[in-house]
Amino acid sequence: MSVASGASADVDLLVGTTTEEGHLYLVPVDAFAASDAADVTRAATAPHPSPLDLVETYRASRPRATSGELRSAIMGDALFGAGSWALAEAHASRAPSSTFAYEFAWRSEALDGQLGATHAVELPFVFDTTGLPVLNGPNALLGPRRPPTGLATRMHEAWVRFARTGDPGWARYDDRRRSTMHIDAEWAEVEDPRSEERQAWSADRRPWG
Repeated sequence: MSVASGASADVDLLVGTTTEEGHLYLVPVDAFAASDAADVTRAATAPHPSPLDLVETYRASRPRATSGELRSAIMGDALFGAGSWALAEAHASRAPSSTFAYEFAWRSEALDGQLGATHAVELPFVFDTTGLPVLNGPNALLGPRRPPTGLATRMHEAWVRFARTGDPGWARYDDRRRSTMHIDAEWAEVEDPRSEERQAWSADRRPWG
């Protein structure tokens, strides 16, 4: 059985990604700034059946993006974004009243300001542990800049509320509005964010990786 067939219809779902998931796999190994157009194409070739079309979709939606930013975006969605969108869609088709989505956008200034809203950077906020010394500093996950006041408290409270009640405090995700909470210093509910990029992946039903 699968999520699409209703196997988890009785389970509340909160699913999301960070805005720059792929940075974690490029910035620490000095591959982000050094990326070129060929790297962007290679990033799209393994996970998608139409890599050139995929790259064009990302270029069109991010006209000012560098090759490193495009490479990171495609990698991040191949690893996390496309699967998260597919999971949200499948769950919402069976349980629209208990499906919630988020995108975490606060940018870490670690590694000379390049790490950004990378994979896993939201976790210290979820667990309200942003003050741990190991997480702070120029080469640490959260970087040298102090996170916005209250962001960790608000995120932690939302996740605890979801665990207790099945509702994190924002609009539910459905296949019409695809409401998603954009989380940064300020929070904002947005409808169907990154719709073109999401649709570019939706035609490919293979497992992403």
